Amino acid sequence: MTITIYRNFNNYEPCISLLQRLSNVEYLTLLLAIDKTGTTPNHFIDRLFLDTNIVPYMPRLRQFNFHIRSILKNASHIMTDQIHQSFVKQQQSSDCVFDHFKNNYGQCQIYSLSFIGTRLDFVSNRFPLFDNNNTFSNVTILLLFDDVKPFGSVFFERVARALSRLRTLEIINQLEQREKLIATKTNIDFAHLTALILYDIHMDYAEQFLFRLILSNVIYVQERELKDYLIDLQTQEYTIVVVEQTINSQNLYEYTFPEKILLLLA
Repeated sequence: MTITIYRNFNNYEPCISLLQRLSNVEYLTLLLAIDKTGTTPNHFIDRLFLDTNIVPYMPRLRQFNFHIRSILKNASHIMTDQIHQSFVKQQQSSDCVFDHFKNNYGQCQIYSLSFIGTRLDFVSNRFPLFDNNNTFSNVTILLLFDDVKPFGSVFFERVARALSRLRTLEIINQLEQREKLIATKTNIDFAHLTALILYDIHMDYAEQFLFRLILSNVIYVQERELKDYLIDLQTQEYTIVVVEQTINSQNLYEYTFPEKILLLLA
């Protein structure tokens, strides 16, 4: 049985109640994003929560895979330290990652090993994306977010090497890059990337990606200050198409586009 909900939701109690009634389940996979802000009790979803509220209700459970991302406003570092220590003491095939942002939100991601998900959301510079075990090598969708530190060109090079199957990359970062000279000399190649979403970014990222990246299919750009870059792309024989944001993006895949295309959401 597999339950996948990547969009943040806070009414997760019915989901837990449903799972508690499925006593015959032998194989369970949970891929969830849970917003814990304003809920009671006010805490992250951790391994102890799973072991208390799910596992005991499934006596036939043989395999449990999970990746659960929970967010919480004003999360304390004491809370995250306690959860991290609980994972260390358990010595089970799972791990956790915490992050804190300047917008006063904290984030906890818990996942079983080996990592079975293909999507990672709100990954910052502090996320252990580049470990020696290539834990996240199967990820095909990645959303990068950081309001503490900009993403540098070296970071993107490492992403391209570590996530060779990556097909969709979204970037949210308004901070100016510190490595402008390095960025202008770096040719970053995401071999299988088909969608790049530059949303709420500093223009450094548009410059780096629109000039250095090999555009293999469709790129979504939701920034309006791209006039100079678009002029240059036109000289490189890119076809520029503008569509209304009200159009269902899923419908766009029904059309056959030119090989070199930049798709703008107006």
